[in-house]
Amino acid sequence: MNRLCVQIFLGKQWHDAAEISFDKPEAGHQGATKLDYLAPFVIDHMHAPNSAGAVLSCRYPVDFTSHTEAQWPAFLLDLLPGGEGRRRWAKRLNISTGLSGEFELLKHASANPVGNLRIKEAAAYQSKISSTLPDSGGELQPINEHPGFSKAEIINKQEGFIEYAYQRGAAVSGATDVQGEAPKFLLVRDTQDRWHAEGAISDSKIRDHWIVKFPRGKKPADTKVLKNEAPYLEVARQFQLKVAKPLELHEQALFIPRFDRLQKDGRTVRLAVESLYSVAGIAHFGQAASHEQLCQALMAHTAPDKHYATALEYIKRDILNTVMGNTDNHGRNTAILRNRTGDCELSPLFDFAPMYLDPEGIARVTRWDKDKEHAGRPNWKAVVNFFEPWANTQQLERDLNPLTEALQQLDKTMHALGIDQDIITRCSKASQTALQTLR
Repeated sequence: MNRLCVQIFLGKQWHDAAEISFDKPEAGHQGATKLDYLAPFVIDHMHAPNSAGAVLSCRYPVDFTSHTEAQWPAFLLDLLPGGEGRRRWAKRLNISTGLSGEFELLKHASANPVGNLRIKEAAAYQSKISSTLPDSGGELQPINEHPGFSKAEIINKQEGFIEYAYQRGAAVSGATDVQGEAPKFLLVRDTQDRWHAEGAISDSKIRDHWIVKFPRGKKPADTKVLKNEAPYLEVARQFQLKVAKPLELHEQALFIPRFDRLQKDGRTVRLAVESLYSVAGIAHFGQAASHEQLCQALMAHTAPDKHYATALEYIKRDILNTVMGNTDNHGRNTAILRNRTGDCELSPLFDFAPMYLDPEGIARVTRWDKDKEHAGRPNWKAVVNFFEPWANTQQLERDLNPLTEALQQLDKTMHALGIDQDIITRCSKASQTALQTLR
């Protein structure tokens, strides 16, 4: 039996929270597991006022229950690297990129994932192997003396930076269900305007936290998708969706401010993030899930007084997904944020881009059941009615009415934000289709 310790960041430090036993590590995420919160952690948090904020996942309250599963707990899949990051780690560890290598990836490559969780053994491994790292000139520097990199060196994917980033484990997955080919790096900027991998410098030296993303490939369409992601989010902002700070495009590098990290009084606050796949207990890569399945799980873990706002936000997001061609709308590209009291809400919108352009041809991933969607075209009346158990559907219809005027102005909005004309033309046709059903 193989065991790993999951740590959670609460207050100002990491805590040993739970032990997970893996019955068949060689089976990867399809192998049976048993999750037990550690007794000291349960004693400290089970009856504390903010006990719900100490959970590893919405699905696992802090108590003495042993959670036996036929596969990995779904939240562990959020911690695994994917795409190019996975391949680099697999090469370093001399393991397969497939199922048989996933336990070792979790054990060694999950030291600094998004959110407030990490694998204790991975953090120990990273500190052991990263004593010296290359600088921009290729010279090895002690990790505690490393000068970091300039923004220009990151934009140009300078060789020393790329090697440093992979050695330090800064590479994270892209869009998991299409193999996450877009290279992404978790970086921090220090108070001297130098850039480092997440976890490479002390919290007191950090100014802010970023994800830096590059095109998925070398084809013009890959560059076009990346170029238009920042203005796409600004369209969503004008539709009054929940959007974080604006993205910054510098040549072919997209700098994305992170919403799961905050700097406060010289320390880092790590917010709990959980994908909708995890909330729904979907513990298999590539498994299809309907909007209904995801929304039922979302509402089950959202406070009743937030049901209406959550329903409205979710519907508006999917209207824009269909109109603007964001076909890569799977449940790992939507997440919840959980605060210290355990309250959950949809995170700001992310990975919102014209993915219909992707050379791999990504069809709309998450759809409504057949009585609500046909050939990628939802019946919005039927979609609204689905939310009747949680929200006043007549009020939803009234609050969706302003979208018709916004959609009529979509061409002008997209043009003003600098979105490419061929994308505007495509979205204009899709908006007319959406307007028919919305009206």
